[in-house]
Amino acid sequence: MKFDLYSLFMYAGFLGILSILLAEIWMQRKRKIALYNVADTITNVSCGMSDRLFSLFFDGAQYVIWTAIGSRFGIFTMPGGWMGVILCLLITDFVWYWYHRLGHEVRFLWAVHSLHHQSENYNISVGFRISIFQYIVRTCFWIALPILGFSADVIVLVLVGHALYQLLLHTQVVPKLGFIEKILVTPSTHRVHHGVNDIYLDKNYGGMFVIWDRLFGTYEPETEVVKYGITDQTGNMTILEAHTYGFKQLMLPLKLGQRGKEAMAFFFSKPKDVPDYLVGHTKISAKQFQPMDDQKNYVLSQVVLCALGLFYMIFWSRGWDMSIKTTSAIFICWGILSASIQWRNYWGLYFFQEGLRIFLWGFLFYTLGKAGDIPIFSSYLMIGLTLLFGLLYIGKLKNQLQ
Repeated sequence: MKFDLYSLFMYAGFLGILSILLAEIWMQRKRKIALYNVADTITNVSCGMSDRLFSLFFDGAQYVIWTAIGSRFGIFTMPGGWMGVILCLLITDFVWYWYHRLGHEVRFLWAVHSLHHQSENYNISVGFRISIFQYIVRTCFWIALPILGFSADVIVLVLVGHALYQLLLHTQVVPKLGFIEKILVTPSTHRVHHGVNDIYLDKNYGGMFVIWDRLFGTYEPETEVVKYGITDQTGNMTILEAHTYGFKQLMLPLKLGQRGKEAMAFFFSKPKDVPDYLVGHTKISAKQFQPMDDQKNYVLSQVVLCALGLFYMIFWSRGWDMSIKTTSAIFICWGILSASIQWRNYWGLYFFQEGLRIFLWGFLFYTLGKAGDIPIFSSYLMIGLTLLFGLLYIGKLKNQLQ
């Protein structure tokens, strides 16, 4: 199976994301409703970039492991071509249902997955809000696919398509879709899953097909306005707090003096089952992320520029040397941290490192284009955007000095 389909999925996903984003912006202005919170959006996209960077370095090893497991432990010989892809998609969605459901019903798995549900908004950026630890957890579940006999090529293709489909579910601009709701997971179906309304809790775990929720009794249609977030709302956390909040909750029994059996029971319990000694103590303080009002748009554009750089890296890094790949990843991480850290008391340090980062970012894409590691047009585009971003930076620096 050729990876041309992989690129096709990626381009289709990019266009789908862009279309939903524009529709959400139009809906927000037309109906005067708040679909986006700048600080929340920055954290969402930053989490997504962190997850993708992590996967870029480990997807190759994952592919090798799946190939080795399939050749040694494969039970069946699955059909190739589109028949194999369709069968793999059905089984993948079934495995996803249980992976996702256990992520809500086992506390230590919820510690990983809860990051995705922390946002109190619901828009396309929430689809990017994934913990880097979730990559490890879901990989353990995907091992079932090569054991059943699917080739690594088919698995990669199916997982990319499956993930992109789910990403596009995170929107309020698509209404209920009638008969389709009986077959596929739709934005309406998934809105219910993200709700903290009593009737919506622990419902609609399916990724692509709604049959599993209907079969196992976890389906709930959208019948009332959805309130988004988690039951112990956390606000707009920094990216580090967002990743560690669930794990801090896991440590609460130890913090309150519980050991051994009690701590282990809490580790494997359902998140909704709170022992008596923890009643009223499960919500813990978390550092909030809130850029200064005059910096919000600048920081958001900074994150978008990093996301575009990561998009290029996803497409063209397969032929790069590890040194180039690592350097690019460092710059993207630098951009994420620069956007996510609270700089209120360190403006001098912020503008120094940010100016240096912008200069080196532009130089990086000049070097990549000159070496042929990315198309020359893409290199010029990123240099042009970096220059524009540099002008915004100079404007912000000038205002700060005044």
